[in-house]
Amino acid sequence: MNRKILLLVQLQCLRLIVLFTLIFGLVLSFDDGSSLAADISANQPEVVQPPVTGLVSTLSDEVEELPAELIRWSTYWQLCWQPYPEAKEYELQAVLMQGKSPKLQRQSDRCFRIQAASNENQKSQGLLNRELILLMHKIQLGYRVRAVLDNNRVSEWSQVMAVGATTVSESNGIKISANP
Repeated sequence: MNRKILLLVQLQCLRLIVLFTLIFGLVLSFDDGSSLAADISANQPEVVQPPVTGLVSTLSDEVEELPAELIRWSTYWQLCWQPYPEAKEYELQAVLMQGKSPKLQRQSDRCFRIQAASNENQKSQGLLNRELILLMHKIQLGYRVRAVLDNNRVSEWSQVMAVGATTVSESNGIKISANP
């Protein structure tokens, strides 16, 4: 009985977090963005067509068995894209409910992977609250990518992909490693 009450309380807390996050995002969306103007450098790169394309996002789960019938699990979200002609590197930008992050992450690889959900719980509960945690990320966070070229040029930004969302059918490739 207590376990059911605890699960209901956890679910209600997660719902409240999502609700407050949505309200906070709406309040911040009325900001005119003037604070970002100071962060923009005078040496803007030239933007060329077309944008990065062929974006594919997937989820993969990793589960580790623990003592006392417990498991520790993580769900990873991966975004990959087609190679861009003459690209030296790629830049990713986080897109939050509050707007676009001024910080760019640069990398040479054509895939980006982050942990989107994790928990430790009874093995019998499976991946407890996985879908709810992923839903929170889908609402709050996305990424877009562009190619970095020679001569201070960059491609247009790709479309934004929500963290936790997938573009291909989920095969749920669970990896289990037993470390007692």
